[in-house]
Amino acid sequence: MRDDVFKAIDIADAKALSELLEKDPLLASCRSNDGMSAVLFSLYIDKPELTDILLAFEPELDIFDLAALGGLAQISMLIAANNKLVHEFSGDGFTALHIASYFGHAEVARLLLNSGANINKVAMNGSDLTALHSAVSSCHTDVVKVLLSFNPDVNVRMLGGFTPLMSATAMGVKELMEVLIEHGSDQSLKSDDGRIATDFK
Repeated sequence: MRDDVFKAIDIADAKALSELLEKDPLLASCRSNDGMSAVLFSLYIDKPELTDILLAFEPELDIFDLAALGGLAQISMLIAANNKLVHEFSGDGFTALHIASYFGHAEVARLLLNSGANINKVAMNGSDLTALHSAVSSCHTDVVKVLLSFNPDVNVRMLGGFTPLMSATAMGVKELMEVLIEHGSDQSLKSDDGRIATDFK
């Protein structure tokens, strides 16, 4: 039944998902083999209508789900009970800070950082992504500004040797490019294939 839930989400079959949850409401809290919740999966593939269906059945949400949803108050309570949560990795190798940054929740990112989250922690999935990469990749300038206020390594490299500035340049987001350069992004650095940031325009 769990696999049916993930399949329904994957193919955006709202009717099938609703029917599965009506038969067994506990399935709203189901997780994949690597621990990813159905809620987080629906958010990753940008199916908000399916997220709403899942949330209507009041699933159990962990810090990673809440980071994606922007659940500031709930995360604050979780951290108060167990501060170690800010250092942990989700089933797909990201910290709550990575996830909050990717989904554009600036105040959640600030809370996590103020609670001891490592601004430069690298994802444990081979991507070498940091929270700064995550925020840049989804064009969340407000989150990037919050992250920069905590003095991250602005020239950190993800898989392929790509810096946040290279990503911002590739997407053509001028404001992101400018704020990264203002905070010390090195425009002369080369990716593994020998390109510098301006080559990504």
